Amino acid sequence: MKKIFALLGFLLTSILLPGQNLLLSSPLEIPLVLSGTFAELRSNHFHGGIDIKTQGRSGLKVRAVAAGYVSRISISPYGYGNALYIKHPEGYTSVYGHLNGFSTEIERWVEEQLRDRSKNNGNLYPSKESFVVQREDFIAFSGNTGGSMGPHLHFEIRDSRTEEPLNPLEFGLTVLDSRPPSLRGLMWVTQDFTDRGNFKDGDTLDLRALNIGVPIGINLYTTDKQDGANNNNGVYKILSSVNNDAVFSAEYRRINFSTSRFINAHFDYQQYYASGARWTRLYELDNNPLKISSTEETIFPEFRSSKGWITVAKDSLVNVTILVTDHAGNKSNTSFYILGSPMDSTFRTGLSWDQMHTLKEDKIRVSIPSGAMYRNTNFKLVKKGQGKYLIGGGDVPLQKSIEVTWKLDSIQKGGFGWFAWVEAESRKQRAEIAKRTGDVLTFSTRNT
Repeated sequence: MKKIFALLGFLLTSILLPGQNLLLSSPLEIPLVLSGTFAELRSNHFHGGIDIKTQGRSGLKVRAVAAGYVSRISISPYGYGNALYIKHPEGYTSVYGHLNGFSTEIERWVEEQLRDRSKNNGNLYPSKESFVVQREDFIAFSGNTGGSMGPHLHFEIRDSRTEEPLNPLEFGLTVLDSRPPSLRGLMWVTQDFTDRGNFKDGDTLDLRALNIGVPIGINLYTTDKQDGANNNNGVYKILSSVNNDAVFSAEYRRINFSTSRFINAHFDYQQYYASGARWTRLYELDNNPLKISSTEETIFPEFRSSKGWITVAKDSLVNVTILVTDHAGNKSNTSFYILGSPMDSTFRTGLSWDQMHTLKEDKIRVSIPSGAMYRNTNFKLVKKGQGKYLIGGGDVPLQKSIEVTWKLDSIQKGGFGWFAWVEAESRKQRAEIAKRTGDVLTFSTRNT
């Protein structure tokens, strides 16, 4: 029996998280009911905080969660809208987003600053002495500004040194929650991504009958609800084990804005493209630097696991258990079996994700930089008709933009005001024009 410990991504995170030295008071005067939790799976990013319901209305008083000073005020029609940032001496920054307005003193200063700059939006940075606040001081009114879809308070706690968002629920905020997470779907997928299927709790996945001779990964569709609302929010921890040995875990405690786009490697983008649901991968793709998840390299006579991918020995039967926990400690689990089949070591891998590639088809040339794909991928370049090409496919997410060079014919060269679309299986993705030189059009695009 041999067991090799590999990446333990959140071990250092759990040591370095300093949340225990700061307990927060509530930012609102009403019970906290959540419409969104920390690190929820969103489009191209993890949710950086919690969304707190405001009883369907704007204008609730927002209060400082701890002593500190206002370090930044943001006024924008996008994103967090009107937002306020407070730095705390313990090394944290609290963020309050989608505000309708500020306290009288802050509001007056903001108006003066914007008037002096002849602007109606922007980032303002008061001095440390300008707005010193104490715990529970009134600072703003809740609202619906920026990219909000309805009245609520977006609240964050960040590490002031790194600007990384931390899970606010680890700082003593009280959210009533007696409801366990929902396990809404299980899916298996082959490591070459050519085959997949759904199954249920208690099932036996017979790889022999399916003629599958490659490692498989498990996708999980899970959500969580707290008391007081029926929003399908995110979970806190996921643990996958084979014969009681952990092979994959994820813990949503800290995120990094610079790597947040790698969320497209954390959930199954192909399934999202097909169904609109974000299924968490209980395995890791090669191009995935996220520290949210960790895996254990495990070798036993019955099975082996590498980066969460499971290989079961021929005719061996193993038990897989998945445990999901929310922040309140409520748990849900599911269990199933996998029956192994002979392995085929020659399965298809596609273009290497860590190399540059150039594809050509008719008048089109596609340049794919190293690291653009999250895994080795069978990347498509197919002519679909006059002036139409399929590049990649809508279900192939890209971390970096690819460059497309198109030699135009005499009809396409006419006119001006050029723009282009990349068609990916009936979905149109807008491209960013870089340049047109003579009869050659060059643009970059990514489909997420």
